[in-house]
Amino acid sequence: MAGFSAKWVYEYLKKQAESGIENHALLIMQGNDIVFEEYNYPYSADMPHTLFSVTKSIASTAAGFAVSEGLLSLDTRIDEIFEGYEKCKGSGWENLTLRSVLTMNSNKKFTFLQDMTADYNTIFMEADFRKKGGFLYSNNDAHIVAAAVQKLSGQSLTEYLTPRLFEPLGIEVPFWETNEAGECIGGTGCYLKARDLAKICRCYADGGKYNGKQVIPEFWCREATKIQHQFKENEGYGYLFWIKNGIFSMTGMFGQLVSYIPQYDTVLVSLNSCIAEGMNSSLAESVLMKAFAEESTAEDEKILENYLKSRRLKIPSCEKLPPVHEGKEYYITAVSDAIAKVLFPQSVIPRTLTCSFAKRPKSNPDKVSFSLKDNALNISWLEEEDKVTISCGLDGEPRMSECVIKGYPYKIWAYCYAEGDKFKLVVKPLNTLATHYIDLEFVSDGVKMSFKSNPCFTEFILKSAMEPEFFNKHRLVRTVTQGVVKLVVDTTARPVKFRLKK
Repeated sequence: MAGFSAKWVYEYLKKQAESGIENHALLIMQGNDIVFEEYNYPYSADMPHTLFSVTKSIASTAAGFAVSEGLLSLDTRIDEIFEGYEKCKGSGWENLTLRSVLTMNSNKKFTFLQDMTADYNTIFMEADFRKKGGFLYSNNDAHIVAAAVQKLSGQSLTEYLTPRLFEPLGIEVPFWETNEAGECIGGTGCYLKARDLAKICRCYADGGKYNGKQVIPEFWCREATKIQHQFKENEGYGYLFWIKNGIFSMTGMFGQLVSYIPQYDTVLVSLNSCIAEGMNSSLAESVLMKAFAEESTAEDEKILENYLKSRRLKIPSCEKLPPVHEGKEYYITAVSDAIAKVLFPQSVIPRTLTCSFAKRPKSNPDKVSFSLKDNALNISWLEEEDKVTISCGLDGEPRMSECVIKGYPYKIWAYCYAEGDKFKLVVKPLNTLATHYIDLEFVSDGVKMSFKSNPCFTEFILKSAMEPEFFNKHRLVRTVTQGVVKLVVDTTARPVKFRLKK
């Protein structure tokens, strides 16, 4: 590996695993050449990945095109774009411009516990101004950027960006989550491949040019990726980009990282699943960065090669077949239905951390049926109006199923094995990052299903969604929230029971 050391790539991936980070993809591009690209099975190069807040930087790109085309300017007031909404009282409207939301300086109140199914624009316009201004990282600020472009262009972000960004870079039009108003969400929800992200980052690094042609406006590449709001020396925020020590980055929840390192003319794409999202960035900075200052040895490359082979998942086969009632439907019991609805409904696929919470069934699955075919356990169920079927491999080989729930497409990778009287299901939607571990137990009058997700929703609330400073100042809110978390733990620990219809 000319130009960087395999030793530190190995150390980075190993330390990720030791820290509980599930790596999905790692891509390194130096100049215009991809010098390292590896996907952790079952993830692959041709599979779009959920990005969470990396989406914000794509929304920023849309704003760059809109500004260059004269649809609006950095000084355009937000209330002049979104007329007809009820507005909060206050004197902050004169300073609420496109520039302010691009830099997370709207001064509008925001919480990550906000209901994402609601109308972002209404929430934003009605939210009070904070007494203390300054930087506040907010999905709503980013969404207003996207909403402004969509309103003024009359197109969705995917429609708007297709001829301007995706087609020139050779990127397949991505799936982008929408809210109930039909808008592409600006703060989260875009799905792209690792190579797509590398192209976009490379284009920014090259002043907006790709294959010698200007794609992204040059002024936007320069201004969006330089410090517009400073935190401390050499560290700050641009236009929905993070900047530190000359490196600009697009980052997303659960360890999504796309960075350009000018010192080595290198683009780094690291896609992962972890609760402590800052851990991945810290490892990239403290460990992986060392790779670019050294050359590989043959021994380094062999160690890395062996490690990549060893981390391939070993899947057990099912030594006995589940005792299914072919063609029979199971109905959720009233008790299980009430328990599972306390905070969020259950599902056979992990739903708490898939998608952006914007569109999802609000009731539990029902009419569950099982069948055996071709060494696989097939599970079918009804999620409100959507009939869903997935196949779980019984022979040590997972099966891939495709389904659509609430308009969201899922690629479901699943397998099943026996452990005592229980059957263990592993269900992973590959275009998201959550995995469901299900205990399936057939009993005389029905079937019990117990669910555990990774990442864990409870951990997510405690470590990520709740700001410690907010807790320290609002003890009552902390107590209530921890009570809700305990309730989540207590209810999800109980199996959901489906009874067999007589």
